[in-house]
Amino acid sequence: MISDHAELSRFERLLSLVTRVRPGEGRAAFLFFLHGFLLLSSYQVVKALREAFMLTKFSAETRSYAVAITALVLMFVVPFYGWVRRHLDGARLLRAVTIFFVVTMPLFATLAHQGVSIAFPFYVWVSIYGLMVVSQMWAFAADSFNVKSGQRLFVVIMLGANFGALVGAKVTQLAVTALSPMGLMFLATGILGATLFLAGPERAAVPEGSRAISTEHGLPVPRLFGGIGLVLRDRYLRLIALLVVLLNWINTTGEFILADYVKVDAVARVAANGGTLDMGSLITAFYGDFQFWVTLFSFGIQLFLVSRIYQLVGVRGALLIHPLVVAAGYGLLALAPMLGGFVPIFTLIRLIKIAENSIDYSLMNTTRQALFLPVDRDSKYDGKTAIDTFFWRFGDLIQALAVYVGLNVLHWTAPHFALLNFVLAFAWIALAVAIGRGFSRKALGNIMNVAPEAVEDIPDLVFSPGQPFLHLVSPGTFRDADPGDVLNLRACLDDGKPLPRWVRFDERQRAFVAAAGSASSTSRRCRIALRPFASTSSPSDVERLASFSAAARRLKSAPGVGGRALR
Repeated sequence: MISDHAELSRFERLLSLVTRVRPGEGRAAFLFFLHGFLLLSSYQVVKALREAFMLTKFSAETRSYAVAITALVLMFVVPFYGWVRRHLDGARLLRAVTIFFVVTMPLFATLAHQGVSIAFPFYVWVSIYGLMVVSQMWAFAADSFNVKSGQRLFVVIMLGANFGALVGAKVTQLAVTALSPMGLMFLATGILGATLFLAGPERAAVPEGSRAISTEHGLPVPRLFGGIGLVLRDRYLRLIALLVVLLNWINTTGEFILADYVKVDAVARVAANGGTLDMGSLITAFYGDFQFWVTLFSFGIQLFLVSRIYQLVGVRGALLIHPLVVAAGYGLLALAPMLGGFVPIFTLIRLIKIAENSIDYSLMNTTRQALFLPVDRDSKYDGKTAIDTFFWRFGDLIQALAVYVGLNVLHWTAPHFALLNFVLAFAWIALAVAIGRGFSRKALGNIMNVAPEAVEDIPDLVFSPGQPFLHLVSPGTFRDADPGDVLNLRACLDDGKPLPRWVRFDERQRAFVAAAGSASSTSRRCRIALRPFASTSSPSDVERLASFSAAARRLKSAPGVGGRALR
């Protein structure tokens, strides 16, 4: 359908500044935006507390081992989730997972208030919470929108998530002194609980032409290993799982380097002030400030760049940007000792992690969610949950082993771990290329891939030179059978050149209008014949099929009437 600005609601017009929107999609986009906002606000609060509890009691090395333990726990959680999904589905499944974490979070707050050491189990719990609940929201979104609608609107949903993370990080930083850690945990519980009221309205708000059309089942889901077995049997899912393992291996290694320097800096500051400063508060404040800048840049990337990157290079191109930035950053960190201390390593790793995490939480995260749009429902729920939880933490498990060997056997320092990340980034690039090809093939099987058609004539334009005119193009002029498409219009001369200065085409109004302060080269009354012309990009470029041009094809003067030859 044509992107008709006049038929968009006020909110949809606002969204059109970020991504292309179809009339009627605004309500669903807002509800998913709100869901992402609340979810990430809650998670950002407990994430900062997780780091403070762990690093106050243990070292950065122990922190890496806690991440590895999470992967082992998920080996049992994922098959149990598969059993639950056989009894619940869609919105009910999303609510069930959310209720579990809403109920268990206050239990940790109560134990901590009673003096029980919760640092290690709370770290594992928060790690699972951040993966499982977020994964369910995105699986539900992928199950709600078709491929083309999802590519457009996932930008908005991720924008809400980044905005929520930004608010959550800042609230944590400001409230850490006013509220106790227990108070922050109860605050996070209330925010998470608010998402329980959104699942049903979200699905109902998705308009017919934007809804998912994926098949119900693909390969049977193994009962013993659940989604883990499904991923291992499907090549496309295996590639995504390998990508996630590599991505998280690199990211967690960077987090280890950063955490080590944070702990050393906090110890030094406490010692320098005679023990008057609280180490836990220092670490919590650092991570609150760090996450604030990460989410601020993530929000900016999501708002101004992600949709434009998709329009320029599609999902396949977007997959390559993150590993290229990671390779450049860790390559620079590996060379830091050769720079003679010109740039402090603590400052450098902080800047690298801000850049890496900002792209990860915006462009890369949106792209990873979009990879599940063209797959069947079992893959969207069981397969995606296994990838986002077990395989994600399996990367942490490998990272913990690498940290142990690096520290205790090879006696590595930060630049050595940075060099490892630099090498792994090139394997990541190769995987991104293979996944991009697989996405294109699956997307072609999920859409009709029919070129738009011109089905109505455009009335002739009659005007007097020097006089204003507004010549509308009917919204029914073009038809596109592909669900989720938003068609863009343009007008040009018959030879493809731009329109003359005295006339312009307003895409928002779908109208030819007289350009201000200009006139045609003739003084006679003109009649201009317009013919619609529909075109689309190459069928192989699935990510860009939603954009097509429609031109006015032979815009010429009528017999005995002066005019201009246009297309």
